[in-house]
Formats: sequence, structure tokens, C-alpha cells
Amino acid sequence: MKVRRIAAACVASFVILLCGLSASAQESKPILKVGISPFVPFVVLTKDGPVGATIDFWKKMADLLETRYEFVECTGVADKLEKLADGRIDVAIGGITITEERETQFDFTQPTFRSGLDILIRTDSEPAFSSLLVSLFEKNKLFIFLLLILLVVIAGHIIWLAERSTKKWSTSFHRNYFPGVLDGMYWALVTASTVGYGDLVPKKWIGKVLSALLIVIFLPLFGFLIASLSSDLTLYSLRTNIQGPEDLAGKQVGVIKGTTSEEYLRDGPSNLFKFEDADQMYKALLVKAVDAVVYDAPVLKYFANTIGKGKVEVVGKLFEQQYYGIAVRQGSPLREEINRDLLALEESGDYASVIEKWFGKGYSH
Repeated sequence: MKVRRIAAACVASFVILLCGLSASAQESKPILKVGISPFVPFVVLTKDGPVGATIDFWKKMADLLETRYEFVECTGVADKLEKLADGRIDVAIGGITITEERETQFDFTQPTFRSGLDILIRTDSEPAFSSLLVSLFEKNKLFIFLLLILLVVIAGHIIWLAERSTKKWSTSFHRNYFPGVLDGMYWALVTASTVGYGDLVPKKWIGKVLSALLIVIFLPLFGFLIASLSSDLTLYSLRTNIQGPEDLAGKQVGVIKGTTSEEYLRDGPSNLFKFEDADQMYKALLVKAVDAVVYDAPVLKYFANTIGKGKVEVVGKLFEQQYYGIAVRQGSPLREEINRDLLALEESGDYASVIEKWFGKGYSH
């Protein structure tokens, strides 16, 4: 019994020693400075500290790394990478797209999330048909329209006076005033539009001369109105059809400075409005300062399903596919360690549980 007690004491001492050495080794490691910036729902800054999909993911990662860390708040991706480059942080996480240009300056882990760009518009982006009608009666168009009506009324009276006859069978126009003038106005309208059905035909020389004058005077005015109508209908159609990046030409489009969405649209035909953060961009969309915003698809979808529900919608298909990764300085041994832990999280199912928590069951990442 005595031997057993001595053996048990030795084992316990050995275990305590190992734990002490492990704790001592962990404490001896430098505290990792992890750069984060607001990127809902990946990183959400609250009064109780940061939360979000990337934060949950990093906490699980840190447990596997057996290291201490502290979060360093940054203003955006550009700020995070700048701090990483000059050594103020050791790791940058949260919605950092892996690009060829960035890869020349930093080392990235294997992709942590598959994403791409998408388009967000207001649910009321399609203008009401009444707005089309209003556009048809702008000041210059209204003047032409009223002038046409006046000319039709005058011409209707003149042709009736010229063609009326006391003999019922001698003219196409009714001999009484009201039906006769209405006949004259109808004839003037179809003649001016060059339709000319032939049901009302002037038979006197003065009526024929008037017909020629009406065509010469009315035709340019009708042409102007038809051209204006065609133009307004075309613009109406363009305004109501944003389904992909090809439909953004001529639109006011919001992007966030320093992001891949800005890079993608920089040389395009859109009128870009650059914002410092997503909140400013969403607000601009809701107050109709921009027609649409282009940003990372999962972020737009999260906003559309939460704060913006019923007010905005994501349209079209995912384009400009991209991958998020964790950035470290070039040559950093952290890259290999993090890659091993990424595989461990995938195999254990912990990563999938984080995705399901923040994006719902069945979300493809």
C-alpha cells in the first residue's frame, strides 16, 4: 500500500509539473494582437466587446493555438492591413478578401469563407407608373400638348364651317354644331397624326387646303411628343431593371472605400459614391441618395434579412467570386499553425456550427 501511495504521489506530481510547464509556456508566448473592424455579421462591435461569426471562429482557433490574444479595433480593411504591415498587429481577421495584389504584400491562410459581390436596392426602387405620367407633362411637353389640343379644336371648327352643308348627303360632316364640330376635331386629329381612316373626307377645295396645312403644322408637334414619350418609356424601363452589374450603367452606386467592390466598379460606367462604412452606405440607399449599393454578398443578405427587411432586397446572381482569409505578415510561422487549426475546426464540425449560428442552416460557405 505504501508503494502504491508513493507511486500515485509521483504521478500526480508529474501531471502537476506538466500542467505548470504548459501554463508557463503559454504565458511565455507573446500576446497576439488581432486586428478587427466592423463587418456585420462577421464582426460586430458592442459595448460588451466584439461579437460575430469571425469572432466566434477566432476564439475557437485561439483555443487550438493555445495562445493569448487581444483585439485591436481598426476602421476598415485598409486600416487593418496598414497596421499589419508596420507591425502594430500580428493577425488581421474579418472579411479580408484574398487578392493577387494583397498576396504580394502579406501571407494568407487557406480560405475561411467563400463570398462574392452582390447588389442591394430598395424594394420601392421601381418608380410608380404615375411618375411616368408626370414626366410626360413637364413644362415644355405640357405646352406642346395644350397647343395641339387648341389647334385640334380650332381646326375642327374651321373644317366643319368649310364642309357643312344644308344637304345631308353632300358632306361627311354632320350639319348640326355639336356633332359636326366633334366630327371636325376627330378628322383634324387623325389627319394630323397621318392616320387618315377615310371615314371623314373634305370634298371642298378649302377643306383640302386646310388638310394640307394641318399636316405641315401638326406633324412636327406630334413627332416631338412621340419622341418624348419613347424617351420617357426607355428611361422608365432602365430605372426599373437592376438585376446585375450590367444594369448599373448610368446609375448612382454606393461602395465602401478600399474594398473589392470599389475596385470592381472603379473603371465602369456607374457613378460611384464612396462611403467610409456600411452604415453610411445603407442610409444613403434608404434616403434615395444612391440607386443601389454593391458590396460583399453575405453582408448584404444579412442586412436585407434583419435591419433592412421589407425596405431593401438583394437582386441578381453572385458575381466576382472571392474568398476571405486570415492575413499575417510575410514569412510569419502563424500561417502554418492557423492552417492546421482551420482543418481541425472543419473536421470537428465547429466551423459549420458557427456558420449555422450566424447565417442559418444550409448556408453555403
